[in-house]
Amino acid sequence: MNKKILVFGATGNTGIEICRDLDSKRINYSAFVRRGSETKIKVLQPNILFGDVLNTIDVDRVLKENDFTDVIIALGSRDFRGGEIRSNGTKHIVNSLNSNQKIAKLHVISANGVGNSWKNLKWFEKLICKLLISKAMKDHESQEEIVSSNKGGYHIIRPVGLTNETGSKNIIVEEKNALPNSKVSRTNVAKYLVDSLLDSKSGKFSICDE
Repeated sequence: MNKKILVFGATGNTGIEICRDLDSKRINYSAFVRRGSETKIKVLQPNILFGDVLNTIDVDRVLKENDFTDVIIALGSRDFRGGEIRSNGTKHIVNSLNSNQKIAKLHVISANGVGNSWKNLKWFEKLICKLLISKAMKDHESQEEIVSSNKGGYHIIRPVGLTNETGSKNIIVEEKNALPNSKVSRTNVAKYLVDSLLDSKSGKFSICDE
């Protein structure tokens, strides 16, 4: 079956890399962006769908009028302390899929330390999560709960600290165990997500650079 892909968060730093990887593999996809921000995707040529993920009408319109096999959610805030854009945006997406009786698999960028991966964090990583990014972590927690109820299934990716560095070409993927490193490049996250999407991978996995 041919994949029909929609990307939310396409103009964020990680979203741009995801779009770049889709483009390099010559995969057709659509990007849901706010009007005026589409230039951030630069040289890539996706099908642009305009709207605001925090506006239920915009999200519902796009998902009602189109059939997607896969939806990528790379929502985030430029304020590292976060807010509720991830959980609220994801709620609108899942609610719209359900209300319109649409089935699509969700591929979500979360964070290492969320859910059952919390126990694998080092003590200082837990301290950072509690003192510096607690709001963002709670937002990810809420987002994962919403995603887990999606009828079309899901693949949740929990990267460690994201960087814009080139990094190692290889990554380490763990479902239950602790990760040895605390960084992963956005390019590697994007490649892993797209490759996993094409391989129909499901579940919740933490990743870092090798």
